[in-house]
Amino acid sequence: MSDPYNLARSILQKIACTLSATGSLMIASQVLQKKKNRVKLQQIILLAISICDFLSSAAWIFTDFFMPPKGNQQSCDAQGFLLQFGNSSNMMLMVSLQVQYILVIKYGWSDRKLDKLKPYFLSLPLGFGALTATVSLVLKLFNPAYWDCWLMPYPADCTSTYEIKHGMSDLEESNCVRGDNAFIFQWAFFFAPLWAHAIVCFVVMYKMTKSVEEAEIKTARYSGKSNRNVQSKRRQSIQAINSEGRLTLTELESTLQDGKIELVLTKRVKLQCIMYAIEFFVVWGFKSIARLIKLFGFTVPPVLFPLAAFFLGSQGLWNALIYFRPKYFALE
Repeated sequence: MSDPYNLARSILQKIACTLSATGSLMIASQVLQKKKNRVKLQQIILLAISICDFLSSAAWIFTDFFMPPKGNQQSCDAQGFLLQFGNSSNMMLMVSLQVQYILVIKYGWSDRKLDKLKPYFLSLPLGFGALTATVSLVLKLFNPAYWDCWLMPYPADCTSTYEIKHGMSDLEESNCVRGDNAFIFQWAFFFAPLWAHAIVCFVVMYKMTKSVEEAEIKTARYSGKSNRNVQSKRRQSIQAINSEGRLTLTELESTLQDGKIELVLTKRVKLQCIMYAIEFFVVWGFKSIARLIKLFGFTVPPVLFPLAAFFLGSQGLWNALIYFRPKYFALE
């Protein structure tokens, strides 16, 4: 990678990670301040996501001090552990968040029913992150990569045991000093779960859309049985919603009679869910594209490195914008 792109990557990554860490701290503060947030599953998942993102952002902000030549193998291992734990846990927690949304919107689960699954929504993602990070540390998989220490062989061009066993090299044994078969672990510990999450996002968005469409049909049927007075109020409320984009107290009182408010709130929750899903594709899109290009044997365009570094480092920022968006509109 040429120096201009490397410089752009370094600057953009530090800016993005600083904003991301700030956004994650804002979410964590908001969740911890209120008792009702501290016991609500959705808020607890977002708190865990924010903590994991803060760890990853901090590791990327000081990446120059973790990696050689400024850092050493111990600091490289520390950064690799933080990134593997933070990013993989974060990814799996986003799956928990998506599943939580679909259980509430599509299947109408109550908070009491969700509480029974609360340990699984948290322990499985965090356990996956801790387990994969620990195994990677024990197997000496954390080595200098493109802009951080992660799952990489050392030297980067060494021949792995897998390549020798499958006839891809004339060597009789691997010449990797560290990180033998690291590319296999990249797929097992990260990219395979990452793309499985992408499929989950597609399924959740589809089901959420269908669920709201079904709710709209039911509301329309119910509204058809209402008297003229209720219908008149309903039309006025819908016009206000369309023109202003929000509900006033008077509108809430008029729409409550025919179930319109329930549908509007359902749509808002659906929008939050879809925005978190879209954020996932934005954050991980450029890195996934780079991985696919390399998988098919092509040279990765250098411009993808600063783009991937910026969007990977900015997840906490997007989370904060989505999290505080309803509160912003409520104040208007």
